[in-house]
Amino acid sequence: SVAPLARALLGGHRRASAMVANVATPTCGIAMGKAATSHMASAPMLPFLMICGGCMSSIVFIEYVVKGDPNSGNFINATEFVFVLIQSIPGRLQPGAWRFRPLRATWMSHLLHALLWVAMSTLANYVFAYNISIPIHTLFRSCNVIASLIFGYLFFGGRYNLHQVLCVLVITLGIFLASIGDAQKFFSAPPCPGCASYGGGASTAEFTKWGMGIAMLVCVQCIQATLGHTQALFYRRFSDRGSRDELADEYLFTSHIASLLMILALWEDISQAARLAFASPVLSDLVPIPRRLLWMVLNNLTQLACIKGVFRLSANYSPLTVNITLSVRKFLSVVLSAAWFGNPWTSFHSLATVLIFGGVFAYSRCPSPPASDPAKKAA
Repeated sequence: SVAPLARALLGGHRRASAMVANVATPTCGIAMGKAATSHMASAPMLPFLMICGGCMSSIVFIEYVVKGDPNSGNFINATEFVFVLIQSIPGRLQPGAWRFRPLRATWMSHLLHALLWVAMSTLANYVFAYNISIPIHTLFRSCNVIASLIFGYLFFGGRYNLHQVLCVLVITLGIFLASIGDAQKFFSAPPCPGCASYGGGASTAEFTKWGMGIAMLVCVQCIQATLGHTQALFYRRFSDRGSRDELADEYLFTSHIASLLMILALWEDISQAARLAFASPVLSDLVPIPRRLLWMVLNNLTQLACIKGVFRLSANYSPLTVNITLSVRKFLSVVLSAAWFGNPWTSFHSLATVLIFGGVFAYSRCPSPPASDPAKKAA
């Protein structure tokens, strides 16, 4: 859910959003020179604090919302979409005029991009209504390299070396073990004192519902991989019309305009979740604000700090450092969710976490073969 904020909140600085969105394949074969090492020695520590504080706080606030109402995924999406759209409008206006800048890419490419992006973002938060916990959600969303490699090879002319394939197999095994560990909550006693609501005795219908949520997460990964490769293709195709930053900015803007149609289509579900949020208990007598509504607002604000932290990190450190930092942040988010909210945690989860984040780190260090352009192949 951080992804929608990146490009809009940072204007022309789109590099950070690609890292946060997990849409593009992780950077491979990064070698730091002496100049980079010298620069890092004097780089600030504030970005690390913003990422750990902002990103992890955002995860906590989202989980508070989901714990109160598992069907609030569309409401979470709607608030984020509107928040990003409002933030991005000033950057799309022509200087000294109240007119939007003309689009550089074709309308058809914007339509395809918006369709993939809105489908991915909507489905990613909707899965919470299907017994999907924050830890398993985070683990799945950290494995975008699996679908990216498969789809890249099958449909986009990508070629990958043996090291990359082995890393993806390790990550796939981690996801398989995580799914087994998460499924145990339907057939065994609660693995922790505070997670009785997830414990044994669950009906077959609940397990089937969870299975549908897992299938939706797999679908999200497939859409995300397709979106990442499609973005790369569009950036190459329209490179003569504008820079990558300019193209990314307008693709993000049009995608959020298209998200308004999603809000209208799901208005009944969104309004129901909004009514429940306004009717939730107040935080305290001194702060008479509905708790769930407060968590929603804080989620958007902490995501802003998270994204700015990622940009500052990318401006002061190497891409490898950014990749490792974000992977560690996700790992800590999984641990925090299990410890703070009492989510089920088994030995399968522990092993899966090591395999997934270890595989992602190894993938980021492997040498990448030259990228192939499908357009050139077609020619």
